[in-house]
Amino acid sequence: MEDILQEEVIKLEEELDKLKSAVEYIETAKISIESASKIINTIVELKKDFDELSGKAYSIIDKLNKVDFPSRLDRIDSNLVKVSTEVQDIKSTIEAGDKAVTMEMKALSRNLLSQTNDNKNKILVRLDKQSKEIKINFLGIMFTIIFIVALGALFYLKIL
Repeated sequence: MEDILQEEVIKLEEELDKLKSAVEYIETAKISIESASKIINTIVELKKDFDELSGKAYSIIDKLNKVDFPSRLDRIDSNLVKVSTEVQDIKSTIEAGDKAVTMEMKALSRNLLSQTNDNKNKILVRLDKQSKEIKINFLGIMFTIIFIVALGALFYLKIL
């Protein structure tokens, strides 16, 4: 009976080993399932984010498709041409005005220089004339003084 008991204990130990192995396998499977569940949840969240992002991307693509870039670029180009033409016109006007102002300034400068020289010559002639008049007046005054002194001397000497 001991043999039978021994055999039953051995069988029981074998069954326990099998059960232990099965429990370990179940534990490993449980961990794997939990890990897989987390991965699936992450994938679900990523898919949700991807769906939102792709929806927004499609919306942007639709908006971009609705924009008529060729006509907008043509309008921008025509505006640039208009602005460039206006700038050239303004530049031409400024250059013409600059030339006119330069020529007028040169003419005014020549006229001013001519008038200055004329005035200088008039002043020099007038100064020369005044100098001669002053000399004549000086000589007249000197002659008068000499004449008065001479008359005074003659009256003093009682010659007259």
